[in-house]
Amino acid sequence: MKKFFLNAMLFAALASSVSLTSCSDDEDIQNTPDPEPEPEPTEVVELSGSVEGTMTLDAETEYILAGTLTVPDGATLEIPAGTTIKAKQGFDKYIIVAQGGKINARGTAQAPIIFTAEDESNAGPGYWGGLIINGKAPISGPAGTTATGATEVDNNMPYGGSDAADNSGTLEYIELWYTGARSSADIEHNGLTLNAVGNGTTINNVYIVEGADDAIEFFGGSVNVSNLLAVNCDDDMFDFTQGYSGTLSNCYGIWEDGFTSTEEDPRGIEADGNLDGNGADHTPQSDFRVENMTIANFSASQSMQDAIKVRRGATAHITNALVMGTGAVENLIDLNDGKGGAGEATEISVSNQLANATTDGDLNAEGTYEGVVIEAGNTGANTSALAWTGYDFPGETEAPEPEKAELSGDIASDMTLDANTEYTISGAVVVKDGATLTIPAGMTIKAKEGFGNYLLVERGGKIMAEGTAEAPITFTAEDETNAGPGYWGGLIINGKARISGVAGTVTEGATEIDNNQPYGGDDNADNSGVLKYVKLLYTGARSSADIEHNGLTLNAVGNGTVIENIYIADGADDAIEFFGGSVNVTGLLAVNCDDDMFDFTQGYCGTLKNCYGRWEASFTSTEEDPRGVEADGNLDGNGADHTPQSDFTIENMTIENLSEAAEMVDAIKIRRGAKATIKNALVIGTGAVDDLVDLTDGKGDAQATTSISVTNGLTSTLTGEEVKGEGEVTVAEGNTGASAADFGWTGYQF
Repeated sequence: MKKFFLNAMLFAALASSVSLTSCSDDEDIQNTPDPEPEPEPTEVVELSGSVEGTMTLDAETEYILAGTLTVPDGATLEIPAGTTIKAKQGFDKYIIVAQGGKINARGTAQAPIIFTAEDESNAGPGYWGGLIINGKAPISGPAGTTATGATEVDNNMPYGGSDAADNSGTLEYIELWYTGARSSADIEHNGLTLNAVGNGTTINNVYIVEGADDAIEFFGGSVNVSNLLAVNCDDDMFDFTQGYSGTLSNCYGIWEDGFTSTEEDPRGIEADGNLDGNGADHTPQSDFRVENMTIANFSASQSMQDAIKVRRGATAHITNALVMGTGAVENLIDLNDGKGGAGEATEISVSNQLANATTDGDLNAEGTYEGVVIEAGNTGANTSALAWTGYDFPGETEAPEPEKAELSGDIASDMTLDANTEYTISGAVVVKDGATLTIPAGMTIKAKEGFGNYLLVERGGKIMAEGTAEAPITFTAEDETNAGPGYWGGLIINGKARISGVAGTVTEGATEIDNNQPYGGDDNADNSGVLKYVKLLYTGARSSADIEHNGLTLNAVGNGTVIENIYIADGADDAIEFFGGSVNVTGLLAVNCDDDMFDFTQGYCGTLKNCYGRWEASFTSTEEDPRGVEADGNLDGNGADHTPQSDFTIENMTIENLSEAAEMVDAIKIRRGAKATIKNALVIGTGAVDDLVDLTDGKGDAQATTSISVTNGLTSTLTGEEVKGEGEVTVAEGNTGASAADFGWTGYQF
């Protein structure tokens, strides 16, 4: 193994004093009969020591945690999606974020961040330490004081303070394997230790597996955690102490068959009001919430002492809890302890679905706890939100074949689609004025082939399509195997916001694909509903060269409508087109759409933020003038004296052409009286682009006050000009464009 130490210049570039060793092991490359050149060995970098400034890891590098890695006050550790960090064996191999330090570990469902053992084939619980975050939020202590604590594994690292909103960074989609190394029976790591972490910190989607001691432990603080899966962790699944006051939501803890514990009293939940029960008069005592929790014991050889143990002054508010499994559980709920029972305001709703009776009873409580109820019907954690982990949950049966139904015609009253039904759009589906169509997260709606198959929301109608990153809503072709651009229509929303027209009038327009459907009015705050985490695939069917669908058509849609996280792929005509209106759109990815990526006309006055348009290498266009941005002030340039003219903003935009066959006429075209304010734009790719920015047109140029900041990152040479026309255009280095990481939910691979 070849090793070298980074020189001072490289350290400065990384802004870190962490001890790093880069390794290449040529002997590990396997020879094969393939005559292709052998792949370059993966770079390996060792981590230990103390981060200085901001240190950003590289997902393409293999990292070995060779000792304690500390993120001190003022420093930040940035870990991109898809990074794997492997730890050497031992108690001192762990990551700790000190008070005032930050960790930003932003994985995605498709590319989680993984912390694991260096030698996974021989690893087990306690192989290495774990992840510790120390914050400045309150912890329990003598009344009238601002208490601080000392980290269990290193008493020189304090935590605690008075800032409940303290921000220690972000953890999203992370996996922690084989944690919990110990130096003694009393000093051992958890998988994730949260010491006085504040609620300014974001922690969502965490998977902790095969850990010694607790999966997660909250020592005071106020941080909220959602979507937590703990599998085969040695002691408690979820542990709360020292004045914790936040919320744990959608959590699932499980012991599989074959699991055994080395602990005396392993539990599902263990909650103390104060540290070790030695501060009955301290403030605050733990007062926390747990929502949507499943605790499961399937081990034939390991009894769980208590599914839920709340004691020593702690007050718990636990809703929709489910305890299940074939393994033994002594107490379903235990609220007693020699150092004090649970707070009287404790509330628990739990369903007992254990295959065997609890050995000591369902409820052990000396006090009166009117809010503690054992009742049927609780569903526990939503396992679909944990599907990104790849874990196969026991006891879940294969979903039955869904019912099938066609969507067609008018929706004249409120309608909620059934998540267990497979819907096919057959003909024009029209949500009428006064009606609302609600589409559950995770649903796929398929469309028959043809121009006449589309979904349209009338003025006064609403669509509520609220998907999630883990369960987006998908509109696609009935026959995806043989589908391509223009297979079906698309989604059209008509609103009552303003569009351009004769000055002093309230103008209406007629929907391009159905002139009997009007749009427009004078209500820029009009609300047509919600689109979140929605995919639109194979749209853009046409009836003629002049009448064709876009992926998403927004006709006079008002800014009371919420549109966030949209993916439009393989569409004919434009990916998205705004015909007037004021709606704002955030998080739009458009891939291989035939004409323009982002089209604005007829007086549009909203903001498009974090948008990425891409043509892949194999993309071809059937259009004469495909563009990245195309913006007109008025409809078709025939209303130079109309009001309002389009006056819109784009923030954080990337336009990329990788096509070997399609030339982009303009990356950015603003014309016909439109005014654009475009910030942080980036144009990249190897494909041909004629003009970078064109502000001219035979029916009128862009307004002279148009302001554009764009970076030309093309590796190809423009066939035209960098800037045509008059405007405040800055072509400069340094723009970053859209954040591709924000589109991880789509599953698209950049």
